[in-house]
Amino acid sequence: MNIPDIVLQLKPLVDTGLCVLIWLVQWIIYPSFEFCDLDRFQSWHRRYTQLISFFVIPLMFVQVGLHGWAIVSNPSFADGFAILCIAIAWVSTFMLSVPCHNRLQRHGYDVVTIRRLVHTNWIRTVAWTAVLASDLFS
Repeated sequence: MNIPDIVLQLKPLVDTGLCVLIWLVQWIIYPSFEFCDLDRFQSWHRRYTQLISFFVIPLMFVQVGLHGWAIVSNPSFADGFAILCIAIAWVSTFMLSVPCHNRLQRHGYDVVTIRRLVHTNWIRTVAWTAVLASDLFS
């Protein structure tokens, strides 16, 4: 099996993984923050962010690598669109989500920050869903 075949097979798998993960985060995980025990919120949140990072960070880097390789080796509109959506997801992650998580970790339970996290996470949810759609319809 050559590199283009591997990329073509791995891209939709990685994109599906991130898409499923972000929908779980959007509909179940982030909204459940509001229902956490206030006294244990910071320790729970610290554990959550450490554990979820083991899944999200590698998937994000692999996704960038796969789509980067695809756009360089055989440029297409679908791959260009996917790269744009991945960039949006990354910017949203580091400009919106990470600051919310940092605030929650520093100050503990804060319903305004939790709701901001849920609200702004729609950007990543739509972006990673669009990346998967670009795989399915290209």
